[in-house]
Amino acid sequence: MAKATAKITSKSQLVLPKAVREQLDVRPGDTLIFDYGPKGVRIEKAAIDDDPFATFHEWASEADDEAYRDL
Repeated sequence: MAKATAKITSKSQLVLPKAVREQLDVRPGDTLIFDYGPKGVRIEKAAIDDDPFATFHEWASEADDEAYRDL
């Protein structure tokens, strides 16, 4: 397993090293998942959701489905 380092800024930000960005195939705007526990942290690229309305869970009730079924 390869290693890379990054320094955390005073605003708790860090820049992913180029080798890590390339390994994860991430670009600006992508989302990362941090899976962490007592043994360490694993970082992976989040899957892209093809449904652009997936984040609007508050509009996902049966009443909404019925009201907008014919649109």
